[in-house]
Amino acid sequence: MIHETAIIGQGVRLGGNVSIGAYSVLEDGVGVGDGVKIGSHVVLRSGSVIQDRGTVDSFAVIGGDPQDLSFDCARKSGVIIGHDSVIREHVTVHRATIEGSNTAVGPHCLLMAGSHVGHDCVLGSAAVLANCALLGGFVNIGDHCFIGGGASLHQRVRVGEYAILGGYSASSLDLPPYTMAADRSRVIGLNLVGLRRAGFNGATVAELKECFAAMYGSLGEYRKRAQAMLLSGKFNSPAAKKFLEFFIEPTQRGIAPRRNKIKRSR
Repeated sequence: MIHETAIIGQGVRLGGNVSIGAYSVLEDGVGVGDGVKIGSHVVLRSGSVIQDRGTVDSFAVIGGDPQDLSFDCARKSGVIIGHDSVIREHVTVHRATIEGSNTAVGPHCLLMAGSHVGHDCVLGSAAVLANCALLGGFVNIGDHCFIGGGASLHQRVRVGEYAILGGYSASSLDLPPYTMAADRSRVIGLNLVGLRRAGFNGATVAELKECFAAMYGSLGEYRKRAQAMLLSGKFNSPAAKKFLEFFIEPTQRGIAPRRNKIKRSR
């Protein structure tokens, strides 16, 4: 299952039923779980781990040095790709900048062709990056998020679970869970289609609608408004509480505002 032209470094840990394509390079200390499929011309740098049943397609480079001018290349760090995740062609995932830490891609993720995950990023379970999506360093992506084709996220941005960033959009501000965002750092509404497909019940969606309207329907500090709504005891669903807590949690970028409605001429 390992092509004769593949180069396997010292101390590489290979699980069972692994396949490695032609001219791929696994550097010293790489870890590969059971049932992993590695295409041709793949490069796995030292410190990279591909967990069980992962797929890495041709010309992907996992574990490359961070694009950080202050980074010391002698520092030991790595990348962990969660089980059952798929890495398509030309994807790059850079290792962490902090000694002993990892850039982490969760289980069941899909990184489509040409997408980039910067150093120290954390992606939750079942996150999707469409073609050529770009994540700066220290970006945190929640479970079941979708980042559209050609979209980009500034370093240290947070994206809550089940959020969507539209194709060719960009955000330098945090995007709350269960929302849709587009343009430049603008929230446009709740991800209602995604919530329905994920099986959220009507009562939960109703609470999220009320929370969204309250948070984005009036002026004032997000944190204080969210704290007051949580203390009211009115919202019982875990999703509504998580939505409100997102506005209270520490942020280094700030929270994206709502996009003003566009008036269309007749």
